[in-house]
Amino acid sequence: MRKLAMLAGLLPAALVAQTNLQFQRGDALKPPPGWFVLDAMEDTEYLAEWHASCRGDAPCAVLAGPATATVVSLGSLLQDFDAAPFRGKRVRLRAWIKIEAGALGDRAHMLLRVNRPNAGTGSPDSTGDRPIVSSEWKSYEIREVVAPDAGSIRIGVAVYGRGRVSVSGVEFAEDAITPDQLAEARERILKQYARLDSAFTRGDQDEVAKVVLPDAQMGVGSVREALLPAIQGEMQKGASLTARTKLVSVQLDGADAVVTVEREAADPNPGGKRHVVTIHRDTWSLVQDVWRWKESIELAYHWVLPPTTVSVVRIIAAELKAHAKPLQTGQPGEEWANLEAFGVAVGESRIVALGEAARGTREFTGLKLRLVEYLIKDKGFTVLVATNPEEAAGASEWLSANAPKAAFVAFDSSAAQDMANRFSSLIDTSYPNAKVILWTDNGHARFGDEMADKGMGEWLRERYGRNFYVAGFAFRRGEVRAVGVDNGDSKGLGMWTVPPSPEGSGDAVLSAAGMPAFFLDVATLPASGNLARWLTDAHLFHDLGAYWVVQDPDAALQPAEVRKRYDGLFFVEELHGGG
Repeated sequence: MRKLAMLAGLLPAALVAQTNLQFQRGDALKPPPGWFVLDAMEDTEYLAEWHASCRGDAPCAVLAGPATATVVSLGSLLQDFDAAPFRGKRVRLRAWIKIEAGALGDRAHMLLRVNRPNAGTGSPDSTGDRPIVSSEWKSYEIREVVAPDAGSIRIGVAVYGRGRVSVSGVEFAEDAITPDQLAEARERILKQYARLDSAFTRGDQDEVAKVVLPDAQMGVGSVREALLPAIQGEMQKGASLTARTKLVSVQLDGADAVVTVEREAADPNPGGKRHVVTIHRDTWSLVQDVWRWKESIELAYHWVLPPTTVSVVRIIAAELKAHAKPLQTGQPGEEWANLEAFGVAVGESRIVALGEAARGTREFTGLKLRLVEYLIKDKGFTVLVATNPEEAAGASEWLSANAPKAAFVAFDSSAAQDMANRFSSLIDTSYPNAKVILWTDNGHARFGDEMADKGMGEWLRERYGRNFYVAGFAFRRGEVRAVGVDNGDSKGLGMWTVPPSPEGSGDAVLSAAGMPAFFLDVATLPASGNLARWLTDAHLFHDLGAYWVVQDPDAALQPAEVRKRYDGLFFVEELHGGG
């Protein structure tokens, strides 16, 4: 930090008002006038350049780290100005920012620092606790109160690592919103949420349309879709959506309000025990003196189900030990032996779907490869269809080397019924007499579950009946590959550590059997047994799909009725990256 302190001492003593905030002046590829760059480490030089048009026709500045920068290297593009006009006032800093990451871990943040006499700092703030990682232009802001004795104010943007952060449209001004205005907006928006909650319960789509703007958007990570049609689509299914919304915070910005809410929705099914808790960042607009819902970004969510009691866990674990078949032998290269029970369960089925509860794992990928080998060598299967062909690359290579007459088909994902129709057309037309392996995930493989919408597997089960066999996969902890989502922003594809699923969850009960990996023939369990009844009820299991919610690990736990979803179940205690 020596270089940072040294450069800070060279700043001009005579401070003036803020200047060139919109980057309206500058020379191409040179630092923008009125701004300066600080590097926090020696021998790590960050550079700033002015660009005439970046965000549409708007100019911007770009701060870039050198190739030698690491995740702890820090560079800043800053401006200092006199605090006198703002002393004792609430101020707002706003800017449009995006980052092009040069390496894993690169991130940016916006800075607002109030400098007081004797090197004191009054209420420094930044977006450091909510790092900027999006490669899309987004608006960020900070609100703060300037100390009465403040001498100067520093604003800017900083980047950790070797990324390129672009900033445009900087605004700094007094925040004229009074406490009374904020309180009034909060109360009126809260009444709109109560109005929506009541409309959801009644199934009143017209009332919802009066609150939601026609062009309102909803989103998770980088995915956006129309909000009103999504709500109406759920309501048209006929189930009442009992919801209770709690308003956590409100920020006003002219005719808009950004609020954080916690919404708890009850199970719409009669006698349902589950409910879901979601955290949203919603934007409301004041239209003709009425607050209307403009945007809803999901920040986090998790399902809640009553946990299995300790006494029941002991009973289920004992039955699992009696019925499940352990897979690991401890012999190198034979970790996935003992597949005979799986072969018996598959029987003469023409199609076997292999799911997975997470991607990019050594265990699931290796186990599925071993199952493909077994089905081809011992059960006469000759076609492998993969909805996620990158995960099945090893199986494709094995086929080429060991079963050259077998076919490998990459199959892209789409709507569930369309996928099922295209899959049926493929195998019935091109491979009418072949036995087919479907390499996919749990969501596409499952054939039925009251907890979930109708999937591809359900359409295939209706068409092929028991000739379509589904093996689901479960795990309790480990490393997975997914797109990280942090406070609504995508952090890109990466490896994430999944903590152990909580006691009483479905995965924890499976783990209580004490077998690191096993296969369970779900379909042939005695229907009157405790294990079959437990598997018929809904429990929480890790099932990630494409996303990992960074601030809420429980979001990866999904409700599932295993006996209504799979014919067989593979369980692995712990996963590791590298599949």
